[in-house]
Amino acid sequence: MNLKELNFPVRVYWDLTPLPPCSDIDYLMICEEILGLKVLILNLRDAGGSSSNACIKVLKRLKGENIAVSLALSFSDINSSAVTFLRNMNIKMLLIETSSHHELTLQVDNIKQVMNATLPVGISFNVTENNYKSIPDVLRFCLDNGISNLAFPMQRLAPGTECFFLDRDKREKVGLDLKGIDYKDIKSVIIHDPFLWRVFYPSVRFPEGGCQAANSMIYLSPHGDVYPCPSMPLNLGRVLKGGLKEILSSTQKKELRKSIANPPERCIGCTELNGCMGGCRGRAYFIANSLSKRDPACGYVF
Repeated sequence: MNLKELNFPVRVYWDLTPLPPCSDIDYLMICEEILGLKVLILNLRDAGGSSSNACIKVLKRLKGENIAVSLALSFSDINSSAVTFLRNMNIKMLLIETSSHHELTLQVDNIKQVMNATLPVGISFNVTENNYKSIPDVLRFCLDNGISNLAFPMQRLAPGTECFFLDRDKREKVGLDLKGIDYKDIKSVIIHDPFLWRVFYPSVRFPEGGCQAANSMIYLSPHGDVYPCPSMPLNLGRVLKGGLKEILSSTQKKELRKSIANPPERCIGCTELNGCMGGCRGRAYFIANSLSKRDPACGYVF
């Protein structure tokens, strides 16, 4: 799917936690702003250690609306009362968030409890320097336990965090370990990174036609700030009443999207350009403070 320039995003990523101190966020107002844009997909994340009142409030408001809501929760939030509540919220997908294959094996009974409750369940595996070698093990875990949805979420790149990516050597290592694993039974493998995509599907073109930051997607932080995507720490403004549409119609957003749509100069002439379109532009911006640089994960010499 090659998404051309859109007036408004079709999907929103909204982290509800960690809650800011002295929060005065109007969650219901933000819900109205999102619904007003006729967003198709809302990806909520509430991984703060205990299910937040904000998440409950948002899910109740969106129940019955024409929007597909997925929710990422940490293992500590999965209990019988949470499962009972979520069953009645019409959630398209409950993603159980982890960064450890070992944690998955310890929590397999809890995962099966959720699956037995007829909630659509998937695993959201945060790839880091310490766990990327476990990607094949996580894939096998999903296959062995009948989990047909696996997501590799975008890294939240905020000031003070460390940017991680799979360089060419790491990708080759993971690719070799994936050989021999038949994962056709996994219905959905969600991969936002074009280079990680190539590890899983080396002969299939990355489906979105390049970076979709500030085009088909936006990101809302727990503070209510609007960003092009979770991996691009470029603040477009804060959501106030009636303000989300204004932010997304702003000259700043349009100029940003124009810059992203043009491939980095270093990529022009590369035979791989049609497959990655410059890669993750958020990583380049985070590391080099520039949208004209190529994704540091690339590794191709030309």
